[in-house]
Amino acid sequence: MNRGLLALLALAALAGFVASLMLGPVAINPGAALGALFGEGPEALRLIVVEIRLPRAILALAIGAALGIAGAALQGYLRNPLAEPGVVGVSAAGALGAVVV
Repeated sequence: MNRGLLALLALAALAGFVASLMLGPVAINPGAALGALFGEGPEALRLIVVEIRLPRAILALAIGAALGIAGAALQGYLRNPLAEPGVVGVSAAGALGAVVV
């Protein structure tokens, strides 16, 4: 993979992470969001960023990485770069689970 593309994707992921800390019902500027991460600023702001938005952002990164790894594993296992979950019936099993619940 091209190093420039990899750096651009990492920068986009970082920008999305920081944006998820700032965006929500209460708009927080970037300086205040980063300050709240380090314990500076009002307690209410720290609570919003550290207790609500930070776990959500970390979980989004983890789930995105897990989905990417699962897709790469599926494509590698089937030796098909166009493989998708419907090939092995994952979509049908998900629909069945939704109907049962």
